[in-house]
Amino acid sequence: MSERPVDPAAAQGFAQNAAEYERARPSYPADAVACIIGRARIAPGKRVVDLAAGTGKLTRLLVPSGAEVVAVEPVDAMRDQLAAVLPDVEMHDGTAESLPFPDQTVDAITVGQAFHWFDPEPALREMGRVLRPGGCLVLTWNTRDRSHDWVREFGELLVDGDLARPYDNYYDVDYASVVAEAGGYTPLQTFETTWEQPADTELLVARAASVSVVGALPDDERAVVLERVRTLCHTHPQLAGRDGFGFPYRTRVFWCHRA
Repeated sequence: MSERPVDPAAAQGFAQNAAEYERARPSYPADAVACIIGRARIAPGKRVVDLAAGTGKLTRLLVPSGAEVVAVEPVDAMRDQLAAVLPDVEMHDGTAESLPFPDQTVDAITVGQAFHWFDPEPALREMGRVLRPGGCLVLTWNTRDRSHDWVREFGELLVDGDLARPYDNYYDVDYASVVAEAGGYTPLQTFETTWEQPADTELLVARAASVSVVGALPDDERAVVLERVRTLCHTHPQLAGRDGFGFPYRTRVFWCHRA
């Protein structure tokens, strides 16, 4: 197995903002969850690993399938949040590059909002090791719908402006090529849906605080960033004066099977 330390910026940021992550990060829409469960054949009698599970945003949506759901998450504070929500779910400290499972013992692996943190080649090799032949790998993301002007500005305040971004722009990655280059999997298939998360000013500020690079900032610098977001809510013509609004997302699901 390949050992790779957790990205220190990510670990620090997510450890600082685990509560905000649980409060403000969106869930996943019903049609995306149905796609994941259906394509991965998640059902009673199957063992499913939700990898880089965070606070369990996706994990909790897989449990009603009746499958044996196991969460793997390397950040202690995130696991603490997950345990509070899902005390009966088996969970492990681990990373995609070094999974704590024997060979060919898992029927499906789901990765929500996290594959961009992985070292792709060793991670895909390690996930292939623990998947049974024909087992399913699912990658999914909620991506901010930047066709809306205020959403684009929100993103610029957080990651496209003066904050360093410690990972590639996962919005534009060709994941089909990434998986194909690693080998050992069937061609990647995709599903996409659009939806809105109910939001208000305080949730949007918490959503900003949940971003790893914001969570890793010193308190005074983080306060400046969050005040920028509050100002956006109070001044942008699409948001100003509104008690609530929808935060538009595009949810993308990618899946393939171990060859």
